[in-house]
Amino acid sequence: MDTESPPESNEADTPLAGGGKGTLEFLLRRMRHHKDFPALAESVEAINRIASSEKENVEKLSALLLRDFALTNKLLRVVNSPHFRRAGAGTISTVSRAVLVMGFDAVRNIALAVVLFDHVRDRPDADTLMQSCLLANLSGSLGRELAGDGRDREQAYICALFHHLGRLLTRFYFPEEADRIATECERSGCSEENAAIKVLGMPLHELGIGVARNWGFPPAIVDSMRPLPEGIVRKPANAGERMRALATLATELADTIGQTHGEAREKAIGMLRSRCARMLDLSNEAFEANMDSAVAETMDFARVVGLSLERTPLGRSLNQFSGQRSKVAMTAGSDAASEALEQARLPTADAAGSSRSEAQDILAAGIQEISNSLVEDFRLNDILRMILEVIYRAMGFERVVLCIRDPKQRTMQGRFGFGPDAAELARTFRIGLDFTPDIFHASLDKGADVLISDVGDPAIAARIPDWFRSATRARSFVLLPLVVRQRPVALIYAEKQTPNSIRISEHELTLLRTLRNQAVLAIRQSS
Repeated sequence: MDTESPPESNEADTPLAGGGKGTLEFLLRRMRHHKDFPALAESVEAINRIASSEKENVEKLSALLLRDFALTNKLLRVVNSPHFRRAGAGTISTVSRAVLVMGFDAVRNIALAVVLFDHVRDRPDADTLMQSCLLANLSGSLGRELAGDGRDREQAYICALFHHLGRLLTRFYFPEEADRIATECERSGCSEENAAIKVLGMPLHELGIGVARNWGFPPAIVDSMRPLPEGIVRKPANAGERMRALATLATELADTIGQTHGEAREKAIGMLRSRCARMLDLSNEAFEANMDSAVAETMDFARVVGLSLERTPLGRSLNQFSGQRSKVAMTAGSDAASEALEQARLPTADAAGSSRSEAQDILAAGIQEISNSLVEDFRLNDILRMILEVIYRAMGFERVVLCIRDPKQRTMQGRFGFGPDAAELARTFRIGLDFTPDIFHASLDKGADVLISDVGDPAIAARIPDWFRSATRARSFVLLPLVVRQRPVALIYAEKQTPNSIRISEHELTLLRTLRNQAVLAIRQSS
């Protein structure tokens, strides 16, 4: 069987041959060979691994997102959009700051939603896939709003978002079968799940669960992907039951908003509200407000990621659902929203980094953001992480590492960084405080900013320590020492692989030194 051949061949019937298990195995094989979804799977798996980690979540999530400049920029545009922006937070220009203001889970979930949209945007059937992604996003937003103000809001979002995973994967990999499922629903009036059993040999939610397990989703999300039985939903006995109930309700509500209109929709929504009244314990007014907020959030997200709502039936339904009054309000606010986005808009950059003017803009925005943070209650590590992120994004360095003085060990020890394998590189930085005649000690001893254009240059080669040559293949690097009371307390290291590839203008150097001075100020205030 050729898993890369188009579905219109005999391969299209292959999933049916082995029943449900055969369908899942076939799907997993096709995903491994498909040029698009392996990247999505890798992103989702990586983000979920970080979500389940107990240490250094912010650093790991920031490092993962910053590998993709375009993804970072889109995420920052979303968090600066009117619906997501937090009052008094100001413009957010770093992932680290976004996590501090909005919370780790919220930023993780926005990243997952952006990743979903990005991986279907350029396909020939993009509009149909966008419809599925938009529906999943609406479900997630509904789950978050219906969860109330508790700590499980973001958990409810991600559970509801991936409640649609089986449907999305079927539409992506088995488009003909997806069309047959829709036709079967219309012809016989059966549910989508029953139609999927006839066509694929298994219900869509079981397909999604199988893939979610393969991707390493946490058990809480996997368990929530099972729909509830018909009838009144009893009050959940534990957190897992609550997530499952919220995800199911959000999914059914999103389908109702997208597929029905007028009085039929109002009647269907009323039935759903009655079905889940015991679980939610919400007044009709609160329920309506939750729906309105979720719809507005979904529409806002679609606009920010560049999806025209008129391109999909669901988008048109959302416009209609929001009502004329909401349309007028959104139109009146569009100029302010556009202005806010333009102020926060970061250039679309490729892996080569930013242009000179773009670099200066990112540096200046970072300085302003850090200045605002320094007048608030702050954690030193958060400020230092933000500063390092700004330098990494602005200057196009391949890796940036922060080293901190460890008086007990009498070393300058690498703590964290940004860029591929930056954490591993940081662990190799153990610069003894006793002076030796190399470039690192010279920089620290004199508090001098240093640019080494080529470590192979005969004039400098003897001053490059052996441990450095073993730790990295970088041929060009920058050192920015942090000095407090004439004593070096930290060191910022930034590198590129190619010799003579680091160019820093006079204005950029001034901005970099301002960031370094902000780090010094933060250390002083924390000591």
